[in-house]
Amino acid sequence: MKIIKFYPSEGVLKSVVKSPEDLIVLSYVIEPGDRLVSYTRRKIEFGKEKEIKSVRIGIDVERVELSESALSVSGKIFESSDEDVPLHKYHTIQLELETEFALQKKEFLGYQIKAVRALSARSPRVFICVYEAGYAIFYTLTNYSLKRVRELRESIPGKRFKTAGNRLFFDKLERMLLEKLKERWDLFIVAGTTMYNDKLRESLGADGIIYETVSYADTGLKELMDKDVVNRELAEKEILNQKKKMDEYLKNISAGDENYVYGLNEIRRRLDSSSMPEEAIVSKNFISGNKELLAALDRLSANIVIFNQQDESQYTLDSFGGIIVKFY
Repeated sequence: MKIIKFYPSEGVLKSVVKSPEDLIVLSYVIEPGDRLVSYTRRKIEFGKEKEIKSVRIGIDVERVELSESALSVSGKIFESSDEDVPLHKYHTIQLELETEFALQKKEFLGYQIKAVRALSARSPRVFICVYEAGYAIFYTLTNYSLKRVRELRESIPGKRFKTAGNRLFFDKLERMLLEKLKERWDLFIVAGTTMYNDKLRESLGADGIIYETVSYADTGLKELMDKDVVNRELAEKEILNQKKKMDEYLKNISAGDENYVYGLNEIRRRLDSSSMPEEAIVSKNFISGNKELLAALDRLSANIVIFNQQDESQYTLDSFGGIIVKFY
């Protein structure tokens, strides 16, 4: 998420959606009673004529629904930049990738602040090399800005493995990639044809490198973007973190550790008895109807870890009622 303004004490967040995970987090940050302002495309009718216009609209949030590609936020209009869009009518703002919005809340809870800041800090550092025999392009993605940083060219007659030009090209490419591997990257992606990827994998190994298949260097970046490789790989890393956390909790529950508590009644009983919560793992499906309990955990400074990714660990957590609390 690209943060433009974030003043939690004033209930203000102005931001740009940059990844599908941003939409998931916003689905439990934006709530009924909030105010949301964004630009939206709206059909305006002038008699028999119709025109699609970009209009700045503010709504009083009443309903929030998450789909695979967007977060739909519905409510009555309190602000409109176009007189043909009347106030007090219902409207739905679609938050999608690259949508800029402004949110006004009465209060940001601690776990919401933490989640927003984590998304902001998580601006991924990604290195991408797309190549074919004789030609490679290096890109970096930092602070959500994609830059073409370097090219490598070598004339290769016939572009066959056993030519001297081909060996020289791959020797140079391997050295350059090894140098870049020494830097800190969240993702390191090397993309070429399957045959050439196999050759590089033999030389460079697979540790820390994601190999993808593309047809040509010039079109390789577009192919990767079309396959949404960066977001897919970041989501897989998040899934791995969820699984590790779920395994830790299951291991302690199986061992009979009474500090790990699930079931709403049992969790509330422990809270009522002044037991102090250290951490809670929470399914995103649990959040919408249980804000009171989350606020109570928040006030007691519990670290709230939200399972966003749809994987086996989230399904397991849902089978425990959507929340497990670790007490001191």
